[in-house]
Amino acid sequence: MATHTDPVCGMQVDEQRSAGVSEYKNKTYYFCSQTCKQKFDASPERYAKQA
Repeated sequence: MATHTDPVCGMQVDEQRSAGVSEYKNKTYYFCSQTCKQKFDASPERYAKQA
């Protein structure tokens, strides 16, 4: 079971239970909520730098 850090809020997310997934520059990002996914999708360059 792999866990990832939500790039928007910093929460640990289990990839099997994530609320959303996005691809950006050949990297997969996992989210704790649809709200975090929407924020990322609106401005991925902002959040991908922090990840």
